[in-house]
Amino acid sequence: MQTTSNDSPNDTGAQTAPRVSVIVPCYNREDTAAEAITSVLDQSYRDLEVIAVDDGSTDGTWEVLQSLDDPRLRLARNPRKGVSSARNHGVSLVASATPWVAFQDSDDVWLPLKLERQMAGLEDSDNVASYCGMQVKADAQPQTPVQARFPDPAITPLSGDILPSLIKSSYLSTQMLIIRRDVFDRVAGFDEELQALVDWELMLRVAQEGPVDFIDEDLVIQRMSDNSITKSPKKRTAAQERILTKHQDLIAKYPGMMAHHLHRLAGAHRMTGDYARAAGYARRACSSVSGADMVKHALNFLYLKSRTLLD
Repeated sequence: MQTTSNDSPNDTGAQTAPRVSVIVPCYNREDTAAEAITSVLDQSYRDLEVIAVDDGSTDGTWEVLQSLDDPRLRLARNPRKGVSSARNHGVSLVASATPWVAFQDSDDVWLPLKLERQMAGLEDSDNVASYCGMQVKADAQPQTPVQARFPDPAITPLSGDILPSLIKSSYLSTQMLIIRRDVFDRVAGFDEELQALVDWELMLRVAQEGPVDFIDEDLVIQRMSDNSITKSPKKRTAAQERILTKHQDLIAKYPGMMAHHLHRLAGAHRMTGDYARAAGYARRACSSVSGADMVKHALNFLYLKSRTLLD
């Protein structure tokens, strides 16, 4: 285990730099960080390093990280700036000769063959990234029931040019991903202004750079913790709004997708009782399409508008 300076990468050169650097942001995860990191260090694919970035934890997370004994583990501290800042900072510490970066969350578990399976489809290919299947569970025990599985096998396409499906919905999570380092740098990393859906927004940019490989095996176990940002509807809605604005030109290239996302935002605001904002998005959805789709969105707008008059 090495403690890394906050401002200098470990530029060890091509002879010793690992093929994959795995970034693990940690914030108040003293109970789960060791298991999450150990699941990476125990991968069958050995040519890796882990950079664990403590994001200003106030519990014993830093002490837990320091207790882990593996020469492939590097530790760094980042002032409390959020998970995307911590991930970007971790990547900035990766040696220039390391071609691939991957991401693990500090409360999740990788199965032992994850990197081996994904790297087999990345090396000597034109793929810019890879992702695998993921199970959502209360814990990583084999007998624990699976609550959900990503991605939905009905989604298509799941590999190659995935933009047609990725434009419609988010079905990726950071701990499923491996990304070509030069591509990550070229698209400028994670958007640090977003409070949710950061993985989806990043991949909307990465997928424009080239084909994406998919390994149809569940090689990640995600534990849904009480403080997961995925559980915050307010943060997700705000993130959807920012992503829609940021990628409106890309989304507009796919027929019906702008109306699809505007309709979803109308529904999100309706669920919180903000009928005025819901009606505004429904009106925009109506004006972005024609024919039968316009009628559907027009009816939704009229309903939501009527609710604003009742409030």
